[in-house]
Order: sequence, then C-alpha cells, then structure tokens
Amino acid sequence: MKTDLSPKHIAKLDNNSILWFEPSNQYIVISDALWAIVARYLDCPTQKHFVSQLQSTYNISLKKAEVYYNEITELLISSNQKQEIELNNPKSLLMSNQAIVEVYRFGNTTIKISFGSEKIRERIHPQWAHLATIQSGSITFHFHLYNDLNHIYLFKNELYIADYPLTDYHLLQGQFALQIINSLYNKTESDWIATFHASTVCNDKEAIMIIGDSGNGKSTLAAVLMANGLDVLADDFSPLSAENQELYRFPSGISVKEGAFSTLKPMFQDFEQFPIYTSTSKNVKLKYIPPMADFGKAASHFPCQKIVMVNYDANAKSEMKTIRIEKVLETLIPESWLSPLASNSRLFLDWLKEVSCYELTYSDNSIAVSQFKKLFDS
Repeated sequence: MKTDLSPKHIAKLDNNSILWFEPSNQYIVISDALWAIVARYLDCPTQKHFVSQLQSTYNISLKKAEVYYNEITELLISSNQKQEIELNNPKSLLMSNQAIVEVYRFGNTTIKISFGSEKIRERIHPQWAHLATIQSGSITFHFHLYNDLNHIYLFKNELYIADYPLTDYHLLQGQFALQIINSLYNKTESDWIATFHASTVCNDKEAIMIIGDSGNGKSTLAAVLMANGLDVLADDFSPLSAENQELYRFPSGISVKEGAFSTLKPMFQDFEQFPIYTSTSKNVKLKYIPPMADFGKAASHFPCQKIVMVNYDANAKSEMKTIRIEKVLETLIPESWLSPLASNSRLFLDWLKEVSCYELTYSDNSIAVSQFKKLFDS
C-alpha cells in the first residue's frame, strides 16, 4: 500500500468522501465511485497491477486505465506537498517607526494598536471603530502593524507574529483577526478548528452560519436579521473552537455595501451617523453597523449545526431548500482558514457529519427573516 501518498483522514458525507492530506492541509471531496478507484490505486503495489485490476473490474481499455493511474498519481503527489512559507523577523521595526495609535475596549479587555501608516489604519480600524475609546487604565494587549517598502509586519506585545507582502493585505487581515480572537478568549492558533469566511447569527440557544460568494448578501442579510431580533455572532469571520466544536463571537462591525444603504436605513435609527468608508481592495463604499450585543455581557459561543448558503436575486422567488453538504463545501473550504493539525482536521470532519445544509435564494427580506426564524425553531 502506498502509505506515503494516503490521505491522513477520510470521512463519508452523503454519496461522497472527503479526504484530508496533512502535508498540504488540503481537503478533496470526491464521489464514492472515484474514491473506490483511488483506494484501489493505494492498495496496488505497481502500475501494472493497478491497470490490470481496472481493466478486469471496470472493463475499460488499457489506455484509459493508464490515464487514471497518471492522473491519480499527479493528484496524490500534489496533495502531499508541504507548503513552505518563509517569514522575516524584523525586530528593528518596533523602534524605527512612528505610529498612529488607537485603543479599543472589548468588555474587560483593552487592546492598543499602533499603526505604522494611515493606509494600514484604513485597512483595520473601520470594523472596530465602534469599540474605539480614549486610553485609560492598563492595556491588556498591544499590537504593532508596521510596513517597509515591500512587507507589512505584525507584532503582539512586542513579539513578532508574521509578515506579508503589501499586495496580500487580506492575509494580514486574516492573521490579525486570528490574533484578536486568541487575545479575547485566551487561546492559541491550535485551539481553533477553523475560521470561516462566513457570517453567523444566533438566538439564545444555537447559531446558524451564513455562507455565499462575495456580493451575494451575507452581511446585509445578517444586518437585516439583527434588526429583526436575532443576534449577529460574527460577520465574515466565524471561528470554530476545538474545545467544544462551537462558534465564537467576533465583535467586529457588520460591513454593508452602498447598494444596501437604502434598505437598511429604515431599520437602524443611527444609520446616517455611521461613517462611510471606501474599500481599499474593491473601491466600493461601505458602512460598518455595530453589533447590538454587548461583547462583555453577551454569551460568547453557541453550537452550530446548520449552514445556509445565501444568494440575493431581486428577480427570484424567495425560497429555502435543503442541499447536499458537498455544495456547501465548494464555497466553505476554499474561502476559510482550516487548522493544519491532524487532531483538528478530524474534529472538523466529525463536525461536518452533524451539519444540515440549506440554500436560501431571496428577493424579499421579510421572507428571508421568516425562513431563518423557522429554521431556528425547527
């Protein structure tokens, strides 16, 4: 058996199997029929043996069997290649940069951020502006975000964390968000199964995760649901804990694009007072709606066993229907950070087995709200 090419974990989901490869931290979803062929490949000691078995079992030509062998070999070798990331350690930057300072209060936790430039501040500050405060008392954590001509560097309490090319601000933002939740919940990276590019709403018992392609209305729907009595646990960044397999609160503002302003304005009394920002990545106007829940007082985590894929379509009939999990995984996995630890990968696959998946296509916000409330009651 080719144990050096085998996936570390295999999980059965509906009529598919999901394979996890530890070196690359890659998940591959394949049909059960294709997995049967891959499993046969792993069991066969030679190419000749594999080709012979495929010919006799599936009655296919020698040429097609050889194509299967070559394609599976390429797939498995690629999936077992470890990704190497080289990071610098520019300690001198802490002393050589002037800073723009902001302080934010998260319940009993006070976080100070020193930004090396206004451009960096524009990337981070808007989503936390509702928590900004005048510095008073002790600082729990101090972050530094500095840049040189090519890279941006992240420090926490003067300890180097990571650096990224200036062209990859999204990687920095993801790492910074991870450091924020580590700070708020006294955890480390290994304590998280995943951080999903998803919004999450909850009642007082459970959470429902909302996924979808960019522009499909995840955050706008989350804001609408909040205006109608639900709690937004997280917007665009939903962390799943390894300790209890529950989703945790991420108290950033809810980002909504200009196209949704007229819809949301009647729902929020202070909507006109929320500042307008311009997205530095997509050049669109945004507002950040503060979450209604008080981070220091609200429950911090909930179980989540329902995922809804949303798609706003002004011309479509609004409806909610059940879908297969593999359709959800096509969006969920590529858009999210997933822990590279084998133990956390196993927990992720076990969690997926308990999740029910739905698709909501909507043009009417009132129907969308009604469908979500029914889902919470089911």
